[in-house]
Amino acid sequence: MKKFILSLSILLTLQTVYAGCASCKVSKKSITAPAASSDFIKTVSKSGKVKGLALASCGMCNFGMINEKDCSLAIKINENVFSVKGTNIDDHGNSHAKDGFCNAVRVAEIEGNIKNGKFESEKFVLTKN
Repeated sequence: MKKFILSLSILLTLQTVYAGCASCKVSKKSITAPAASSDFIKTVSKSGKVKGLALASCGMCNFGMINEKDCSLAIKINENVFSVKGTNIDDHGNSHAKDGFCNAVRVAEIEGNIKNGKFESEKFVLTKN
């Protein structure tokens, strides 16, 4: 009986560690920017400077960032996904709300630099739906 309880405890602990917050419904859908808007950033310059509109969401829940172990803010430019530094996922409302980053992909007006695979935010403003 002790072995069963120990095994169950270990299993539940590992499941929590590897599942992140566990309240997200991870989406495996392919998400692309609307083609109609010319304001969407399509490429990153050699200098890394970006300015314009980008898709924003939880990197783990909606953008498939398997290296993330917890919910975190990310942007998507074309097929490239970048973690966001300089603003937090919960700075823009409850990330697990119906329209929060873990349950929705939003559009943000951004400005900053891509360095070492991360977006360093100077400006991050969600657009109105």
